[in-house]
Amino acid sequence: MNTPSNLEVNPRQLLDLYLKAEYEKLSEKFIHILQYFESRPFVVLTNEEKYFIDLFMKNFLYLFTQPDYTLADSHLTQFIRLNTTISNLAKISSFGTTDPYISLLKQQPFNFVKILTLYSARNTVDIEYNDLFSANPTLACLWYSCFLELYRSGLGDAQSFHRLKVHLSYSHEKLTDFYNISDLYFGSTYIDPCLDREIKQKINRSIQISFSGVSSQIRNQPNPKKIAIISSLWFTQHSVYRTLSRYVESLEQDYELTLVHLGVPRDNIDIGPFKRAKYVAFESGALNISSIQNNDFSVIYYPDIGMMPESIFLANLRIAPIQICGTGHPVSTHGSEIDYFMSGADVEVAVGAEAHYSERLVLLPGFGAIHNPPDYQRQGITKERPELIINCSWFSQKVNYAMLCILSDILQSGRKPLLFRFFSGSSLMLKNDYLAFASDLKAMLGEKHFELIPAKPYIEYMTIMEEGDFCLEAYPFGGSNTVADSLYLGKPTIAFEGQKWFNRIGSQMLRSAGFPELIATNTQTYIELALKLIHDDSYRSGLQHRLDSTDLNNTIFSDKAAPAFKRAIDLLIRDHEQLKQDLVRRPIQIF
Repeated sequence: MNTPSNLEVNPRQLLDLYLKAEYEKLSEKFIHILQYFESRPFVVLTNEEKYFIDLFMKNFLYLFTQPDYTLADSHLTQFIRLNTTISNLAKISSFGTTDPYISLLKQQPFNFVKILTLYSARNTVDIEYNDLFSANPTLACLWYSCFLELYRSGLGDAQSFHRLKVHLSYSHEKLTDFYNISDLYFGSTYIDPCLDREIKQKINRSIQISFSGVSSQIRNQPNPKKIAIISSLWFTQHSVYRTLSRYVESLEQDYELTLVHLGVPRDNIDIGPFKRAKYVAFESGALNISSIQNNDFSVIYYPDIGMMPESIFLANLRIAPIQICGTGHPVSTHGSEIDYFMSGADVEVAVGAEAHYSERLVLLPGFGAIHNPPDYQRQGITKERPELIINCSWFSQKVNYAMLCILSDILQSGRKPLLFRFFSGSSLMLKNDYLAFASDLKAMLGEKHFELIPAKPYIEYMTIMEEGDFCLEAYPFGGSNTVADSLYLGKPTIAFEGQKWFNRIGSQMLRSAGFPELIATNTQTYIELALKLIHDDSYRSGLQHRLDSTDLNNTIFSDKAAPAFKRAIDLLIRDHEQLKQDLVRRPIQIF
């Protein structure tokens, strides 16, 4: 059978290859089809496409689990790397999971790589991890990393949510090599922010050992007036730029700035305050740092670490005497070569915030971020749907089973027709995550009560957001720019406050704007606030009118704290050697 793109699945041909024991050709055929699905995400399925996926999965799973079908060494890692794609295809097919086939494989000899290929967080069958790492630690390490990629599409399911936590917490003396590092580094916090410290420490150690030779090749002759800003995301519509560009601009008059762009060059990078741009990227599997290997930077500032693999590797090198991380991805590196973490005194908890960071905490006045006003003019759009629309501008990794249980409770208690509108951005455009994720939303909320919006250009995204009646923020990883967008659009927004910057920034923005009554600190209050906005039209309308009359430019969009960033840099350059000697690493307060 052919799909519209003419990808062929011929069951007779596949069976013939198996019967002739042409196993390498059969494997190549399977890999080719799976790689097609990996690179072409579906957001809807026609009946023909659904049948095609079922047809492929039926034949693939049957033949792949035959005891005499052996895999060539050249195909082992390719199959393991397809673990997430296979899990997603099973989820959106009539099979649901690969459980029956895992059970079959457990009874067979020579089943190791096949189990690693088919076993994901969606499986209910148990396997013994220690046996995997004892049998072949190299392949088990690869599987361990691939397994965690399901953080993008699997956290909304109770089974997957639990399995990913268990997997992340697993430790073994032979678990020393990591792959798809940005997924692990970035995704671990969304799986469980209480578990990300240990996995990051392991990854950092692994990089530091493997890059010890690279570190020795770096030559730095620091000039106290030269600073490098290292990011892959320095363009106007990205959230990192939108919250940190004013800080960087505050340095322009007194420092010579260099932008080090990570990854593939872009044509929309903002190089306004920079004297020059340099580039660092992986080339043929190796990180090419030749552009900064010999440098005179006194300070390296990473607006974000963890969103690109290059940033994770560089954070584990000593490129300059002073290395700083910002709130672009507001999570500690937990053991890299970063010295300081720049945050905001108004957001961090007053006592004990330093416990969340391996870096020395530097507290700027305000949020630790300066939000640029959205590049959008409100259209005054009136919604066309009859339901009360609740905006959930949450990338898929922010949608977890606990949050869906909260939304389900709101739905059950709501006395009006409700529509939860999820904005997943680009987070589901890999490995056919989208429909697998949507199926969990459907299971928890019902098909008619949610809408899943894939990645849209910013103007279109804001236009759709404008149709919403109010907004909810996720927990434990809340929003920053999403709260700014929502308040700018005049949408009452409920925040769930925790103990870390990423679940406190939204609530502090609400306080700053004069809406502390929309902050919840527990599940019950969060649900009660949502139901009040649903049922009390006059209350909701009153909040909207208050928002429209609030001077957001002098509250959440104020840039008055921008000069404090420069004062912090000045202080760190002046006192870094003395600060390194401090026995007690209390936060450094900038006034």
